[in-house]
Amino acid sequence: MTDESVNQRDDSPAGLSMASGFSMIADPVDAAAQAAQIAHRSLNGPADLVIGFVTQHHAQRVGMIADAIRARLSPKHLLLVSAAGIMGDDTEIGSGPGISLIAASMPGVRMHPYMLDATWGSMDPAQRASKVGEVIGASEEMAASFFFADPFSVPLVNLVPALSACRVQYSDTNGNIKRIGTILGGLASAGNTPGNNTLFIDGEIRNYGAMGITLSGNLQVDTLVSQGCRPIGKPMVVTRARGNLILELGGKPAIEAIRDSLHDLNIPDKELLDNGLLIGRVINEQKSRFGRGDFLIRNIMGGDEQSGAVAIADLVQAGQTIQPHLHDAQTAREDLSLLLDAQRLYDRPAGAMVISCTGRTQEFFGEPAHDSRSIRHAFDPLVDGARLAKAGRELNATDQGIPLAGCFAAGQIGPIGDTIFQHGHTIVSALFREPEERDL
Repeated sequence: MTDESVNQRDDSPAGLSMASGFSMIADPVDAAAQAAQIAHRSLNGPADLVIGFVTQHHAQRVGMIADAIRARLSPKHLLLVSAAGIMGDDTEIGSGPGISLIAASMPGVRMHPYMLDATWGSMDPAQRASKVGEVIGASEEMAASFFFADPFSVPLVNLVPALSACRVQYSDTNGNIKRIGTILGGLASAGNTPGNNTLFIDGEIRNYGAMGITLSGNLQVDTLVSQGCRPIGKPMVVTRARGNLILELGGKPAIEAIRDSLHDLNIPDKELLDNGLLIGRVINEQKSRFGRGDFLIRNIMGGDEQSGAVAIADLVQAGQTIQPHLHDAQTAREDLSLLLDAQRLYDRPAGAMVISCTGRTQEFFGEPAHDSRSIRHAFDPLVDGARLAKAGRELNATDQGIPLAGCFAAGQIGPIGDTIFQHGHTIVSALFREPEERDL
């Protein structure tokens, strides 16, 4: 798929406009029509792009859903993904029928839809990155590429590093070294067996491979990646490793070293160990101290008491620094809140797209739609102290939050530092803004 378009329509508004739509109607055509109609009412300008998420209930009717969306919004490009659960504005659906859409009018933005089928397994990493960059339309003006894949048919162990490597560095007009825009997305989660996930891009429907769209030009996409974990114990240096096996940490068998590092934990943290221990691998070894945001979080796959080895869901090398991590609802809340505090320093986004872990639902947080509500209302005007002191939640009809759509994915893809990774336990969000000069 090589079609690329530039949105330069005479009827385009002065700037970026986004709107969301959501429906829980059981009939797929009626649901798509309702969601599209809701978005249409709020969108200021033509729908250049619509990205939508459908639950398993609608996964086999994506073609009909696309037709209904086109009938109302007439988008230049349409991307649809099936998922185990979806979110829209202040609502989430973990089961049952649902459709969530984000529609955008993006004057001056080039759009490059793409599909990825080949593994390019015989290529060396540099060739693979070059080929992937060509397919997704990476360039110095790329703002973001949104990538979605079927987890059963895409070799992500090769593809994700290639996606990251194709974001080449370049020098701007002032001689500053920069890296082209981000890549984010996730893995379709509606089906737990091959052939039961659905991807749609501009009339092409598939239940395998990967699809996406790259946006370049007059757009700024800021990414928010919250792994929802915090370090415990102490950082340790890997002194022996093989593949995904940590054999020794600081000269000790890995199991022994990890146990020693957790010995002095307080009682509440020890109780949280029942939820499972995670391992964080330091991204930038040049730092003198490590905290939240400095680690790539990975699951522990198992351990061998006889050898002392620990297997994790990542490749490990001697010389790398790791640290045990905990994952719980309160930490996840705090981590997302801290990242949103930083985003409040900038202009209010026109809209947001969210890809969250299938574990970050109402069952985990004890409240519905925590992630979507947190992001959607993060940029609302501050409430004065007297009103904040009142019991309950105040309803304000004039305060609607930003448009938002998203899904709960089988894996999330997004950046940590300058590198793109596949994640678990994580929320990845794109915040859409008009370009502005800033020092990051």
